[in-house]
Amino acid sequence: MNENKIFTVIILSYNNLEYIEECLQSVLNQDYKYIEIIVSDDCSDNLDMIKIEKYINDNKKDNIVNFIINRNEKNLGIVRNLNKAIKLSTGDYFMNIACDDKIYDKNVISDIVTFFEKTGRLAITGFIEWCNEKMEKLNRDYPSKYAMEYVNSKTPSEVYKKLCEGNFLAGPGFSYSRELISLYGYYDEEYKFIEDYSRYLYLTRNGCCIGFMDRIIISYRVGGISTSPGNIDKEMEIRNQFNKDIDLIRVKEILPYTEN
Repeated sequence: MNENKIFTVIILSYNNLEYIEECLQSVLNQDYKYIEIIVSDDCSDNLDMIKIEKYINDNKKDNIVNFIINRNEKNLGIVRNLNKAIKLSTGDYFMNIACDDKIYDKNVISDIVTFFEKTGRLAITGFIEWCNEKMEKLNRDYPSKYAMEYVNSKTPSEVYKKLCEGNFLAGPGFSYSRELISLYGYYDEEYKFIEDYSRYLYLTRNGCCIGFMDRIIISYRVGGISTSPGNIDKEMEIRNQFNKDIDLIRVKEILPYTEN
């Protein structure tokens, strides 16, 4: 394994910062030798950048080669926030994670880098562990073993056709190389909140072979997309935009390529 390559963990936050230290600790626990952390906050009401910086400095080991804490001056939405984080980074490999989730165990990043280098894949997904708000494991992991077997045995075109029926891959913990960005570009900013399903469709439709690791990557705190608790108007705005993204995926990523 080439451990000289930097692995960037992109932590996206928006009004769910009560879990940020738990998420950060799961990154700081990793045994991979060269890790960069990018915390990109999408204009939360309660971001304390000094507290986050202190937590990282107080708990990091020598393997944290760089960290950046970014706060957007206005809310951009998940997709634009993610692209901004990528542009701030220096890594060779990336992982996307929300700040209310955590990396499953200390070997995850090392295992992902090994998988990248053994398979030559540019994008990797895996299983997530469903957890409740207290991060207690629920009764199943996601997706199914069948999904892994299907992705690893089929062509990108076949995976694309199956994805057109509905997303069956996890978004949290999606990992990819800088080469993927060079070949396929950044995330499509016509979408605001749905970064995973639209990306999977675009990549497989354009011939990208996604690898599926046989291991849990993320402990996922069930609860949906980040919202503004207590602000009904803002929550409705987010839900409406989420539904618009779903409609746009159908119009832009599926219908033009599946109609007879």
